[in-house]
Amino acid sequence: MQASAIFEILGTAGSLMICASVVPQVVKTYRMKRSRDLSIVYLGLLIFGMGLLEAYSVYVRDFVFIFGNTLSMLSTGLLIVLWFRYRGQQ
Repeated sequence: MQASAIFEILGTAGSLMICASVVPQVVKTYRMKRSRDLSIVYLGLLIFGMGLLEAYSVYVRDFVFIFGNTLSMLSTGLLIVLWFRYRGQQ
């Protein structure tokens, strides 16, 4: 197996792990029906940074990062939606 193929697999695995890391927070926020423990500033900066990284990934045509960033932005976007939905509930 060539080194480039190994690094593609590593990059894909890393992207999937990063995407999966937000799932427990989404599940907890949905189950608890509250978002007071989430920082909207953090979420906003995170999704902004992901957007910048997405633009760069598209520019360099790195499909592993395009795939990973897209999934990460969707899951973080869902967390932001949940923050707005449950922000006033205790």
